[in-house]
Amino acid sequence: MPLLRSLLFCCLLLTLGGCSVLDWYKGGQADEPVVGEKAAAGQPVLVPIAAQASADLQIVWGADVDQRRPLSPYSFAQPVQAGDLIVVAGQDAYAHIYNMQGSELRRVGLLAAGESGGLAMSADLVVLSDVQGVLYGIDPRQGSIQWQWDMPSTMLGHPVRAGDDILLQTADNSIYRISAKGEKVWSFSGTRAGLSMNVGPSPLVAGDVCYVVMTNGDAVALRSDNGDLLWRRQLLLDSDAVVLSELKTPVADPVLLGDVLIASIYQGNLIGISARDGQQLWQRGMSLKSAPVVQAGRLFTASGDSVLEIDPASGATLWKRKLNAGELVGPALAQGRLYAADDRGGVFTISLDGRVIGEAHLPGRIDHAPLPVPGGVLLRNNLGGLYLVQ
Repeated sequence: MPLLRSLLFCCLLLTLGGCSVLDWYKGGQADEPVVGEKAAAGQPVLVPIAAQASADLQIVWGADVDQRRPLSPYSFAQPVQAGDLIVVAGQDAYAHIYNMQGSELRRVGLLAAGESGGLAMSADLVVLSDVQGVLYGIDPRQGSIQWQWDMPSTMLGHPVRAGDDILLQTADNSIYRISAKGEKVWSFSGTRAGLSMNVGPSPLVAGDVCYVVMTNGDAVALRSDNGDLLWRRQLLLDSDAVVLSELKTPVADPVLLGDVLIASIYQGNLIGISARDGQQLWQRGMSLKSAPVVQAGRLFTASGDSVLEIDPASGATLWKRKLNAGELVGPALAQGRLYAADDRGGVFTISLDGRVIGEAHLPGRIDHAPLPVPGGVLLRNNLGGLYLVQ
């Protein structure tokens, strides 16, 4: 048995080096997208074969980001809004820049494929990375790279803003503060984890403190100006796993509601922690792939096939809406309603009191929460499609 366990562990490490646990799912996908008529800017527009929408939820436009062929690697990079532009990295090693009508305006060449999210520091500076661990500062209006910085490891989440600087978390559980000119300000090194996924959490900045949930289960609070450790708490009693169904790891960003820091463990728990000293306040057995949403003191989340409102003080369920859905991501708040999506390509809108308002269906699967933008939400599927839904 020890030998078998070691062999399984090695096989998983080799496999996860090129894909994530999310890549193993092959069922429930609609037909491949096809390219339809040309857009105004001369770029092809995606025509989703199996896309359907209700009267209350419409697919405004879709774009095939990197013109992939069947059996191409799945997409994990997420779009970012920069003023009136949308920037998203592709598997073709380009950062693609769209207007809000879905027409591609220009591309910026990267050294490798992009798999992370981005951060808009301004309309003229978007920060994103590639799979080789290079961080880029891109001017989306000029279509140029302003600077680049080599990270010791890849970034699985997205950069976040810390004053005029950038805070990022890498796959080896290190935290870096980088200036808007691409210069390192400080770093903090955590403990490396074992198995991991191709998605991961990002830091949370609240004033002069930043909170980080690492893939080994450590939650830490750091001074945002110099990276000094304020407190640390371990959230996982056992993170050792040799099969994917037993893997417990944070993949969602932490959120802050008052003095309660809320951390999410995939295939584990939703945990409320005191933001002042790291003491655990409550926990619930839930599995989250994306961060909960805070709105006017209320906390909304998606676990499994259900959307819930949670009492942030106790962790109790205030209401729960079970959907005819797969594993959900989200919710996101836009236009006064909640948007969630699932690994079957379903998109759902739910009122703040738990009523289902509408739904749509896209090709492929959706593994990241919808991104609120003017006019609706952006969704990226695993087949390279980018959609605006409202």
